[in-house]
Amino acid sequence: MKHKEIPKGLRDFLPDEVNARRNLERKASQIFSSFGYEEVITPTFEFLDVVEAGVGDKGRGKLFLFMDREGGIVSLRPEMTVSIARLAATHLQDEMLPRRLYYSANVFRHVEPHLAQYREFWQTGIELIGAPGAWADAEVISLAVNVLRDFGLENFKISLNQVGIFNSLLDDSAIQAEFKEIIRSLVEKKDLVELGRTLDKLPINDLLKETIARLPTLHGGLDVFARLPYIEKSPNAVKAVEELMEVYAALKSMGVQDHILVDMGVLRGLDYYTGVVFEGFSPDLGYGLLGGGRYDKLLAQFGFPCPATGFALGMDRLSLVLKNSEKESPHYIVGGQNWESVVKKADELRKDGKIVELDVEGLSRDALHEKLADYPNYIIIYLDAVQ
Repeated sequence: MKHKEIPKGLRDFLPDEVNARRNLERKASQIFSSFGYEEVITPTFEFLDVVEAGVGDKGRGKLFLFMDREGGIVSLRPEMTVSIARLAATHLQDEMLPRRLYYSANVFRHVEPHLAQYREFWQTGIELIGAPGAWADAEVISLAVNVLRDFGLENFKISLNQVGIFNSLLDDSAIQAEFKEIIRSLVEKKDLVELGRTLDKLPINDLLKETIARLPTLHGGLDVFARLPYIEKSPNAVKAVEELMEVYAALKSMGVQDHILVDMGVLRGLDYYTGVVFEGFSPDLGYGLLGGGRYDKLLAQFGFPCPATGFALGMDRLSLVLKNSEKESPHYIVGGQNWESVVKKADELRKDGKIVELDVEGLSRDALHEKLADYPNYIIIYLDAVQ
């Protein structure tokens, strides 16, 4: 090889980085398991038609595609929810519902890499399969709060919305589908200037136009709905608001309301979301930490009509900003001139749960202490020859 580079957007992980990530995954796994969630694993790549059942063909530009030897077009998984939906439809149709599943996996998107965004990244998340309604949504969202708390984050918020509000408003406008996608993107980006320009060009009701224009700026408590003048004219939007208020009330009863706010600009770009959606973020960090929501129609595309909701944590982003809250365990190193005694002592320490290394270099006591003088996490045990 003439060079040591790796493909753009990928990374090597050194021991400290791996340790920090594994600790986060272990904490998440413990919390998920305590709520009755069970771990599943899906293939690293899926057939293209499976992936596009969730992300749609408009997302094809971000997929890593290739052809297998049988002539099928396959894609590295760009996220996990679609794979879990396929898994559930394939294996769980005869199981008792609801079913609680969790995962930890690498996913792939062909994006322009920058800090906190890579072409291969890691997600840990949950899916609650087969449970409709506000209580199921509240369980999943409160679990997101519990995980971030357990990771040691304090200053964070979970932003809630109900995509039915936005979809109902645009359905009432009777504008073309291409303009709906443009408006959705501008609302998510909170691009008020371009959103205003786009709405001005469209032949829609002025009150409806004003309501849509306000969406990116409305966040806070339930009082935000009073600032949406057109809502009461749309029965479907009113129904979506009522559903969101039910979830908010359930979360309040679970004692997590301090971390919850309503944000009309949260839409979650993927097509499969059908109800309450949410995103987790910290004002101190500048980017999202988790995202999820309800996707009641996705499993039907695999022949299993079934409600579902869930979320995914961005482990890469969390690893960047969270210090390892667990004190690093000390490493013992056993040295000496009698190899049999060294091995026996190391085995005894390992049986007591210690992390133990052997001095395979056969260093003297002084040389071993000199070598590890700058590594305070090492505890040296040196055995004299008589031992």
